[in-house]
Amino acid sequence: MIFIDNQQDFDAAMARVAAQPVVALDTEADSLHSYFDKVCLIQMSIPGEDLIIDPLCKFDLAKFGEILADRNIVKILHGADYDLRILNRDFGFTIGNLIDTMVCSQLLGYEAFGLAALLDRHFGFKVDKKHQRADWAMRPLPPDMLDYAATDTRHLIALADRLRDELTALGRWEWAVEEFARLEQIRFNEKDSDEEPFRRLKGLGALDRRSLAVVRGLYDYRDGLAREADRPPFKIFSNDLIFEVAKVKPVTPQEFGVIKGVSGYHRGRYSRDVIRIVQEALAIPEDELPEKGEAKTWLRDRELEARVDRMKKARDKIAKDLKVDASVLAPRHVLLTVAQAQPQEPADLDGISSMRNWQKALLGQALIDALRGGAKPPQAKLF
Repeated sequence: MIFIDNQQDFDAAMARVAAQPVVALDTEADSLHSYFDKVCLIQMSIPGEDLIIDPLCKFDLAKFGEILADRNIVKILHGADYDLRILNRDFGFTIGNLIDTMVCSQLLGYEAFGLAALLDRHFGFKVDKKHQRADWAMRPLPPDMLDYAATDTRHLIALADRLRDELTALGRWEWAVEEFARLEQIRFNEKDSDEEPFRRLKGLGALDRRSLAVVRGLYDYRDGLAREADRPPFKIFSNDLIFEVAKVKPVTPQEFGVIKGVSGYHRGRYSRDVIRIVQEALAIPEDELPEKGEAKTWLRDRELEARVDRMKKARDKIAKDLKVDASVLAPRHVLLTVAQAQPQEPADLDGISSMRNWQKALLGQALIDALRGGAKPPQAKLF
């Protein structure tokens, strides 16, 4: 394993990588330890060599960007979505000629498709997970953390070869190629500024509108503190504490202090602001409270839901025959789009951009038959 923290060594290493037909890639970021996360390491493996690049040293990474974009070099990643977004965000890089081993394993119907599970399954290699939540921005990084980072790419080329062979044997490699092409289009996009960010929290459906106002106030307050301290919001205080406060709605320090999960530190640091936020939420007029987000049964399009349910049954039957997770075969949002479009013939599915060509070929007729409410889905071709 070679650690690279200067321009000269980096340029020499990129010259070696550029001469290879295939390279394995990964990144490490510090999202668990800071609010404004950043790429802290770039790992690359070629046959016989593992490279760990330190982008925090601020040397010119242009040659790495050229390799990423070069369609003559195959790039292998596992779970590429996040890596591609942050590489695009921090450096403006895009990728060409990608293979994602997680996508491969999902299309093969693997129940466990994390990298550790795949390395154990194919090579009997046990990954020590003790550094999964490590702070990759710390310097210097100890040797065991660097070696852990290198294992994320060290076996990817061999793993991709095995998965490709399995997919080819099942006639599914072209499915994967289409998925890779979609991933290559990933770009980082800032979240819409008008979005209500508190709605990202899970479990809001159980709360009334007044409680939602408390959640909104606490969420925004915590986010401001996290930004100021450059710490992840959960390290300021937890989502559970937000929900407990929203349910109890304390208006005195004593009421706040006895809430489940409130520590002495919370009482001393946040009591005054939390009580203020609760009081402000209690004073909001009823017609200005945040709306409950869940769909109301009486507003739901029952016929649309019925069409989705019929297609879901057809999809699930084919997924079971293929031994592939149904959500991989066609997620619900795809079924919903088809149900809204109500295509009459398989060719009509070409107008649905969210469907891949392999999905249209595999599921198209069955979904249209289900939309018509009649024919049973055909037996899946098991190749």
